[in-house]
Amino acid sequence: MAARGKTAVAVVTEEFVPLAEIMARNMERPGLRLCVLPYPLDTRPEPEVRRIAQRFWGSLLQALGVPS
Repeated sequence: MAARGKTAVAVVTEEFVPLAEIMARNMERPGLRLCVLPYPLDTRPEPEVRRIAQRFWGSLLQALGVPS
């Protein structure tokens, strides 16, 4: 997407930040923006995951360049 002039943000959990950074460098996108969520998500109750999503929604929009 970034190669086409589109804003790109990778959404990852804390555990996968190093892998995301390696992949971004390997794809010649070292400046790829990351939205980092807490780890783990899959074992948390749905209401908690929804609260996390609400908490990080604004930072994701900001990383995408959406005006507030």
